[in-house]
Amino acid sequence: MVRSLIPISALLLSDALLLLGHGLLLTLLPVAANQLGFSSVQVALTGSAYFLGIIGGCLATPHVLKRVGHIRGFAVLACAYLVFTLLFAWLQSFMLWILMRFALGAAVSGLYMIIESWLNERADASNRGTIFSFYSMLNLLMITLAQQLLTLGDVSYQLLFSIAAVCVALSIVPVSLTLSLAPAAVSNVKISFRKVWLHSHIAMIGAVIMGLVTGAFWSLGPVYAADSGFTNTQLAMFMSATVLGGACFQIPIGRFSDRYDRRIILMYNAVSGALISLAIVVTSYWSGFAGWPAAVMAFLWGGTCMTSYAICLAHVNDNATAKDFLPIGSGMLITYGISSAVGGPLAAGLMSVVGARGLYAYMTFFLITFAVIVMVRRRTHVLPDTTDEHQTFQPSAGMTTPMALEIDPRTEHLQDVGPPAPAKQPVTE
Repeated sequence: MVRSLIPISALLLSDALLLLGHGLLLTLLPVAANQLGFSSVQVALTGSAYFLGIIGGCLATPHVLKRVGHIRGFAVLACAYLVFTLLFAWLQSFMLWILMRFALGAAVSGLYMIIESWLNERADASNRGTIFSFYSMLNLLMITLAQQLLTLGDVSYQLLFSIAAVCVALSIVPVSLTLSLAPAAVSNVKISFRKVWLHSHIAMIGAVIMGLVTGAFWSLGPVYAADSGFTNTQLAMFMSATVLGGACFQIPIGRFSDRYDRRIILMYNAVSGALISLAIVVTSYWSGFAGWPAAVMAFLWGGTCMTSYAICLAHVNDNATAKDFLPIGSGMLITYGISSAVGGPLAAGLMSVVGARGLYAYMTFFLITFAVIVMVRRRTHVLPDTTDEHQTFQPSAGMTTPMALEIDPRTEHLQDVGPPAPAKQPVTE
């Protein structure tokens, strides 16, 4: 494993530093906006702008890289990212925050795309699985660690924004000094929503609903904690526990889904997530909820809700051919991103009526809805037992770019030269 990672160590170090700064901002920006007096709806709209920026960055970055290359592209995008980070500390206009969060999303998706295309260039059949798994776990680990940086200062100070900017600035150094050759130009993103729907209704519905849920969490989870009276340390623990739960449960649940109908796993995940969300709503009335009780609940919630999108992606690819993997995966990712942009404002509307607990009441509703849809779909559309033919589950780094799909070991035979495999007929479910 170490031998596979040494040639890309500089790139992985840049990725770790970038995620350390970016992970801090994911939590810091909603809390800072809340302290500036933005309403829950306004905070959610800034989060929506971020997710729309990610989608825009995925579509625009290939054109940028064809013009200036990977190393200069990374340096430019990282510089833009850290400038916007510092501007957040100085500007207090809601409309400017909308524009800057969109730009931030576009910049970070471009940085992800550069890293992921570079990793794909260095991967081959012998190490693709190692690189993909390590990259996914590194991303989740660094975002988890980044939450602890919140304890270094009060979010009303410029200190935390400066720390995030420093981390992103440092990420430029390893990539700029690497002796590795930059990869070839990135191809334009291929997207097919139609193929996603034809291969799996449940997977596409799952991408929509899990986007609505996790998008609301990233936009408003820190606001929920702050409005519930959590201290900075408790807020950091709450956010870290959620991401850590997703990281710890992803592979065990994914491997379990390799053995059984993935729809069953998605249904149980949704039911479990709904029950935990409801438990958070109820127990948040307890004065001692903040701290370890909230962290335990968040860990379990992350273990169910932060793992479902990867299972949806694995499920839709069980019946896909090799040539369809990238357009289907890209379609799933864009669907997930669009619904993430919608999720925040929807949850904020409920929070504005019933208070902070409305966030997890919102999640309860959508998770139960998804469980019912899966249950009904399984009863009306029985699939043959194809668990022996399942694509092996692979961990997901979460909201990344279509370039991450090319690192996935399931695409390694796309690199082979030869006639295309005969097309499978999709088994719609």
